[in-house]
This record gives sequence, structure tokens and C-alpha cells, in this order.
Amino acid sequence: MGLLDRTDLVASYFTLTGEHMSKPPRHTLRDRARAASDAGFTGLALAPAEVVAAGIDAVVAALDGFPAPEIEPLKGWDSGSRDDEEAVFALADALGCRQVTTIQLVGVEEPRLAERFAGMCARAAEHGLTVGFEPRANSPVSTPAQAAALITTSGASNAGIVLDAYHMHRAGPVDLAPYAHMVVSVQLNDMLATPRPDPVEDALEFRLTPGDGVIDLHSWLIELDHLGIDVPLAVEVLSRDHNALPLAEAASRAAAGGRAALEG
Repeated sequence: MGLLDRTDLVASYFTLTGEHMSKPPRHTLRDRARAASDAGFTGLALAPAEVVAAGIDAVVAALDGFPAPEIEPLKGWDSGSRDDEEAVFALADALGCRQVTTIQLVGVEEPRLAERFAGMCARAAEHGLTVGFEPRANSPVSTPAQAAALITTSGASNAGIVLDAYHMHRAGPVDLAPYAHMVVSVQLNDMLATPRPDPVEDALEFRLTPGDGVIDLHSWLIELDHLGIDVPLAVEVLSRDHNALPLAEAASRAAAGGRAALEG
């Protein structure tokens, strides 16, 4: 058994919202959970903003028992903010979430950044959460090496790296072997052969459904498997065309793309 044999497949938060990430979801959480289940996903990731806005009881009721193993992205720790943490950790307790995924948005001096990251990880550990740090192309932390350095400096034992296929391939070739033991989850998606002139637009509106772009995802997963990486998988699509689809079609296409990446 290994990565290519996994049957779990989570729908990342933005995959089924039907809207640009800067806007509220077009589809209700209840409808997204049902569509994800019908498409064969085994879970649905949630976002802090939706949790804060709706309240924990409403979120739990909307899911109606469908698993939500991950919350993403928890932001603000790099600037010293804890605005969303209380709601996120309370929901994680209520649902038994396994991971909170985070990103870095602001540039901060390394000692202070590592200290803040360590503090956030320590608070997450009190709720049994793994913290997944996602390197992103064209961001302050764009490579697994930079993410690994932050995690190592922080000393956090419950933190690891999230590998997003789009960001890994947009950032350019990298040797993942030194960081394979730190990977905690993988996000599947695809990209255009030629990026849009605006890298933000490219990342937020042209992060395609697996199989709709130029990434050889199956070969990439084989590479990860050979490195001993065997972690939970998700499909994360941020695409204007995908958002325009009816919810059921968006869910089925995303799930089918993820399964095809595994099966080759």
C-alpha cells in the first residue's frame, strides 16, 4: 500500500464554492457537502471565515455527518493575529478535524516569524491538530526548503508541509527528497502551459481541475510515492470556468480528475 493506493479524497474548500476566493460561496455548505458526497469525495475542507460567520452549530448541522477533516487556510499568525483561532479550534474539536492548513502572507523577520509560527502550532496541538504549511509560488515562502526551514526553526513537532501540485510546478523543479518526511498532505490540481501575465490571476483563476492542464500528475504522484510519501489527498481547484459550472458537475469533474491522477 502507498500513496497511489489511497482511497481518501477531500474536496478542498475553494473547489466547490462556485466563486472567486475573494467572494462568499455561491453554494450553501449543505449543498456542497451533499455534492461532495455524491461525487465520491470522502470529506470537505472548511474555511475559517465561513465558520466565524455561520457559527459552529450551523456548520455542524449543514454538514449533516459528512466528514470535514481539514480547515484551511488559517491566516493571520504571521502578523501576530489570532482572530480566527478560537472558532477554528472549537470547530476542530466538534468535528474531529485532523489538520489546519496555513500560509504566510506578510514578510516578517525570521526569528519573530518562527516564534509566531511555533505559538500557533502549540495552540493547535492542544486540539490534536497537525499544522500543514503550504508553500506558494510568488509568495514569501515559495519552496519546500523554505517551509522546512521555518518549521525546523520553530521547533513545532506537529507541523509539516502541504504540497500543492500547481504551486510546486509553477515554482519550478525541486528535489523533494530532503523534505519528504515532512509532507503531511497533497493537493491535486493543474495549470496552463503558459501562465497568465498576472501571477495572482493565474493562481486564483487558472488553477485547473486535474487533467485539464499540462501537469503530469500521475508521474508526480509516482515520484512522491517512491519518496515514501503516503499522506491524505485533496483536490483544490480555483478556476473561473470551474466556478461557473453547476455544483454537481463541478464536484463530479473534480473528483474524477483526482481519481484519474491516481490511476494514471
